[in-house]
Amino acid sequence: MPQAAPYPSHADATERDAPVVPHPILGRPDFARLQRMRRRFAWTLTAAMLMAYFGFILTLAFRPALLAVPLVAGRPMTVGIPIGFGMFAFTFALVALYVHRSNTVYDRLIAGIRQGELQ
Repeated sequence: MPQAAPYPSHADATERDAPVVPHPILGRPDFARLQRMRRRFAWTLTAAMLMAYFGFILTLAFRPALLAVPLVAGRPMTVGIPIGFGMFAFTFALVALYVHRSNTVYDRLIAGIRQGELQ
């Protein structure tokens, strides 16, 4: 059975409890702006997904007749089936939107912040 490394008794308290110094980039206004933009966008997409998901589930639970309407009279396929598949498409669309924005807007802003850090 492996043994834990012994705690070094010779280390004084200043070495062991050195203060944590945040990276200087964390205090820059352009980094704070990027962080706010990303957070706001992510929460917007999250809210959209939750509204669509819970809207579908609550409709299914409390008004199932709305989803039970046949697409074509005399056929077994109802409106609820394409709407359910539409939920998958909506999810993929939100993911694609986030990836696109990350790869275009956010990556450009991150590169600008890094360039400013190097100067």
